[in-house]
Amino acid sequence: MKKIFKSFTFYFLLASVLIILTHIRGGDSHGIVLFHLNPILKPIILYTDFADILDSGYKIVNGSIQGETSVYWYVAHFISFALIGVTLDIIKMLVKKFQKEKSMNKKYRHL
Repeated sequence: MKKIFKSFTFYFLLASVLIILTHIRGGDSHGIVLFHLNPILKPIILYTDFADILDSGYKIVNGSIQGETSVYWYVAHFISFALIGVTLDIIKMLVKKFQKEKSMNKKYRHL
């Protein structure tokens, strides 16, 4: 249980849920936090073919300027934040592994 609270994935998913709830309640009426500050969704907005697919889902009424947003955008946001969190967790694991190997090599070099 303690490892969950030390992972980037947990905090990115928590942030994603909070961002989605903020958007639904109207706190992010322009979608700046939900779409434009997301490094994965921002390029998708520019490519209208994939954006049209994400717009085709069930619409959730929210406080945004458009008045409603497809549920697929929220799912895409959640998945993109999960991918970012998992990537950072893998990088953290590799750095720890590299540091451990480096300290072991240094320890045995003096013997």
